[in-house]
Amino acid sequence: MWTLITGFDQLSKEEIDALVDAPALITILVGAADGDLDREERTWSERLLRSRTYNNPKTLNEFYRVVVEGFWMKVHSEMAHLPEDPSARNAEISTRLERINPVLAKLDLQLAADLYKGFLGLAEETAEASGGFLRIGAISSEEARWVKLPMITPIIAPKKKEDDDEWEDENPTVPMR
Repeated sequence: MWTLITGFDQLSKEEIDALVDAPALITILVGAADGDLDREERTWSERLLRSRTYNNPKTLNEFYRVVVEGFWMKVHSEMAHLPEDPSARNAEISTRLERINPVLAKLDLQLAADLYKGFLGLAEETAEASGGFLRIGAISSEEARWVKLPMITPIIAPKKKEDDDEWEDENPTVPMR
């Protein structure tokens, strides 16, 4: 199963497991930050992850197929083994997520940046999944503390030009007219 994930071949099984577990931990961290992982947060997180099995940078489609497989069983298992107190639970999850930083550093920059962006998107969508009017203002103060995943080092790759394989300079030296 792990050998099917393109770009992860230099990682150990334990390192891949840590990356595969990250979406479940992020869902718990943000969704249950206020003490409860409600039905809307669960449903939205699962929909988002399922969409990533086909609507993502192609290199990550297989990764998300592996993540989605047994996702809710993994969430329930983690919840059963984590502290019930939200503060203690979030501290433990934060420590576990921090451990993926050296794993992400081993990956190709673009792949690592795409994973990081996906993790951030999952956190934001989970936080916005319930509450508020039309999901506006839906992020609670507890969720807001974690939604930017402060324990994961930001990874940003240069943007590629759409027409070719050259990297686009975000600060061009040619003045605009």
